[in-house]
Amino acid sequence: METPKNEEKITKKHYGIKIILVGDTNVGKTQIIRRYVDKTFDDIYVSTIGYDLKPVNIELEDKIFKLSIYDTVGQEKFRSIIRGYFKNSACAIIVFDITNEQSFESVKQWFEECKSLGSKDIHMVLVGNKIDLEDKRKVSEEEGNKLADELGINYFETSAKAGKNIETIFNEIYESINKI
Repeated sequence: METPKNEEKITKKHYGIKIILVGDTNVGKTQIIRRYVDKTFDDIYVSTIGYDLKPVNIELEDKIFKLSIYDTVGQEKFRSIIRGYFKNSACAIIVFDITNEQSFESVKQWFEECKSLGSKDIHMVLVGNKIDLEDKRKVSEEEGNKLADELGINYFETSAKAGKNIETIFNEIYESINKI
């Protein structure tokens, strides 16, 4: 006897995916996550202590991705705390503030930490945040693209405040991890 189509069970594969956001303090890591997960933005700056975890479930085709998005502290004195959070990360989002040259100069150090502490095949993307502050820009889009090319990773410019390109970052990540 055939099972009617409306009673067919579709088996979806479940994948646990760990994503870590890294970068100097006050570059907007928390706001990027808040904009993506909660669709909100908060003008009040509160520094992350250690890390914060946001779980998100995404369905793509026959897969369910159970994402664990880790927001990490950016202050140098707390770096030893976050080193353990790199372990088993499928993706690292390296964030800098386009109005802060020092945060851009730190990207290579964050990249090296991701390579050395993350999984051997960790997927990385570079994000220049705060493009809503164009009049205060210190790092050009060209410089961001050039550095990303040197590192062999994709580059995105975002505004967590305006919500610009936040979905684009995560869609690119999903496309890369969907190839699992």
